Amino acid sequence: MVHEWDQLHMTPSAPGPQVEDKEDVFRGIPTPAWWVETENRPSSAAFKHPDFSVDVVSLAGSHTHTLGHLPEGSGVVRFNCGDAVSLGFIIRLENDPNQPANHAHANVYNAANLSKRKKMAAKLAAKCIVVLGPNLSLLAANSEISATDSQAEE
Repeated sequence: MVHEWDQLHMTPSAPGPQVEDKEDVFRGIPTPAWWVETENRPSSAAFKHPDFSVDVVSLAGSHTHTLGHLPEGSGVVRFNCGDAVSLGFIIRLENDPNQPANHAHANVYNAANLSKRKKMAAKLAAKCIVVLGPNLSLLAANSEISATDSQAEE
């Protein structure tokens, strides 16, 4: 079943190589909706999509690499690929068409149905290490500015 899903949802040209279990990855937290402020941890919402972007730590070198392509005020968490794979995620080193210069980019895939995906996301969120918590007031201010700019363009 995983093989069939891979063919349908991974990078269309060809799936990239799987990231080794020993590797860690950075996940950006660019929105307040992905953060549980009272517990100082990421929300499962940051991991519940069928695919999401991460940066491989050994290729990124530092969390500042990840912050470099996120909105000001974003946070960064870190998790181990082996832990994610044990939960059912697949992590592949693949180019990001929106950030072609990001040599550390990988996609994390989850073929489970929504109910199971939410449970897997919660387990992965619990395994994360907070590298840098987001500045929620700055992110909120940035989103208000973006909303105002979008309305002005209409």
